[in-house]
Amino acid sequence: MTANPDCELVLDTAYFSRWLGAAHRLFERESARLTALDAAIGDGDHGANMVRGFRAVTAGAEQTLASCPGDLLTQAGTALTNSVGGASGPLFGMALRRTGKRLGSEPAVSAVRFADALRSGAQAVGKLGGAVPGDATLLDALLPALDALDRELASGAPVFAAFDAARAAAREGADATEPMRASKGRASYLGERSVGHQDAGANSVVLLFEALTMAADPQGQPDPVAAAEQVEDARPAGAPAGRSGGRVGVVLVSHSRDVAEATAALAKAMVGSGDLAPVRAAGGTDDARIGTSAELIHAAALEADQGQGVAVLCDMGSAVLTVRALLGETDGRSMPSGTRIVDAPFVEGAVGVVVTASAGADLDMVVAAGEDARGYRKV
Repeated sequence: MTANPDCELVLDTAYFSRWLGAAHRLFERESARLTALDAAIGDGDHGANMVRGFRAVTAGAEQTLASCPGDLLTQAGTALTNSVGGASGPLFGMALRRTGKRLGSEPAVSAVRFADALRSGAQAVGKLGGAVPGDATLLDALLPALDALDRELASGAPVFAAFDAARAAAREGADATEPMRASKGRASYLGERSVGHQDAGANSVVLLFEALTMAADPQGQPDPVAAAEQVEDARPAGAPAGRSGGRVGVVLVSHSRDVAEATAALAKAMVGSGDLAPVRAAGGTDDARIGTSAELIHAAALEADQGQGVAVLCDMGSAVLTVRALLGETDGRSMPSGTRIVDAPFVEGAVGVVVTASAGADLDMVVAAGEDARGYRKV
């Protein structure tokens, strides 16, 4: 970094354009690491999603020249929300949009005003996601960073030094998510098994604050050597690896063919760019009426079986009874060895089971991930 920390930064549209551009470059560099973090306890596409989002941000900024920092950040937040799937789009998009709205139409803003606007963005994120500090989310990096920023600015520190202190605090906050049990998002389905893994969103917050310091130097670029090292060994310690003998299979049994197939499609989409576990839908009767079919369920289980067990989710009582009857069969229609019914809500449980199976977890972990969804409150 060649910027002079004693030189007061001008926080104008040009500065914030550099910030967003630096963030884009950092997400491109760190995509593999973020994806590996997310694969351990999430759906494994956070890095790719953030890259796609900031590509849209950069493209939008080139096409529509913003007249002030507020308009630029509002526009960037909208681009993120519209282009990123999963939770990261609306959460990071909300943060930038609310920050931009708070800044208003001034051509340049003070660091204190920017810090206040960022705080309003963080509050909006907490309200949107229902998260609080300690839930192992991006707030566990964002709020400590904002606290550090406020302290440094109140003490009279130069803007560059205040941004750098915020970056360091964000890094400490992201590291602190590792021993936490996740209470929100996909990671919450894993319960205690989420402990020992850092939150990917919190690490993205670190990159945003790193980009703030990079933007102080128009020539600032990520270190290409560090980039190569990150890509070479992106999987963090403790991340589950795919099993060489196959993955746990998943069968979704519903009284409706449409419901079973739509739930399977949703669960698969949540895996993102990761290696998908075998998922089969067994909905309705043989002639497409409402009901369940032992033949369809049996065939789906055989197709999903890769030798690591099969997790079966059912929507209602008679579906459970049909699967139980199949598990008691001893003739040619017996279910694959290791087939288990998952006691979980159908949609939420399906997502937890498919995501966890796709991460390479064993049958016990997959079943537990589905059952953990029973405790995922929505209010």
